[in-house]
Amino acid sequence: MPISKTHSSSNGGNLGSSSALINYLDKENIDLENKAMNAPSREAEIEFRSRQQNFFNHTSDAVSQTKAQEKIDANISKLGKNDTKFFAPTLSFSSKELNYLVKQSTDGRKVKSVDELKKDEFEKYNQLLKDYTRSAMDNYAKNFNREDRGLKGGKDLVYFAKIEHQRHFKGTDKEVLNGQAKSGELKPGLQSHVHLIVSRKDKTQKMKISPMANEKSKVRRIGGNTYQVGFDRKSWINENEKSFDKMFDYKRQEIEKFEIQNTLRNGTAEEKGLALQSIKKEKELEIRNEPSYQKTKEQSLER
Repeated sequence: MPISKTHSSSNGGNLGSSSALINYLDKENIDLENKAMNAPSREAEIEFRSRQQNFFNHTSDAVSQTKAQEKIDANISKLGKNDTKFFAPTLSFSSKELNYLVKQSTDGRKVKSVDELKKDEFEKYNQLLKDYTRSAMDNYAKNFNREDRGLKGGKDLVYFAKIEHQRHFKGTDKEVLNGQAKSGELKPGLQSHVHLIVSRKDKTQKMKISPMANEKSKVRRIGGNTYQVGFDRKSWINENEKSFDKMFDYKRQEIEKFEIQNTLRNGTAEEKGLALQSIKKEKELEIRNEPSYQKTKEQSLER
């Protein structure tokens, strides 16, 4: 399931400028630039630089670091010095989902890492991630339930996103604790994910919006005016999952669904039992539909 986490900030505070976070998100580009500078050929140098990622938003595929920072830092009308200025959500994917997107980008060819993708395949793969991100940000905006005030989709937000294709092992990872990997080493396989920087204010700078709100959806009355507040983080994950499946015609199994996984972790004994029954029923149906099962069944009937 695509997991959408609504972090308050990442690698730096969010009460002031977004510069620290913006610079932090350039780490993969810096690594690629270093590789380009030490490339054995001009062709390899160009290839490394072609894989560097720009920021993007709801309407543009290429936004510079400077422009992204300027827009986020300027969108702070009526925010005090102790008010949060931006949030840093992330969009992550399962290995199965990423492999599926790779197949969509390569006409079915499997790869072990993005390094194996050809230039056109790499571009198509990134475009799929961008398209999904924009859909997720439409869901983000709608989750605040303020369409009557003009917050209808991602176009009404001030946000910038950056795709990353690497993850590193941390000291707390089980592979490190078990001695199978070292902290700081690159994780193998497909590791693509998306970092977002989202302004606390909408594009009009009239609304304060926070995905960290404790309320899921609540109506408040302040000074004679009615306001819808809250953000349902589970709902955002669910809607993003639906968007992924619809956009890419992804046939999600029961075990992959967020609702099932959440129930298995947090549900009552009865709810967990029903979830396990649903998984078992789907698995039995898959087995019955397998050619080997059908052949065995036919042979049994012939006897």
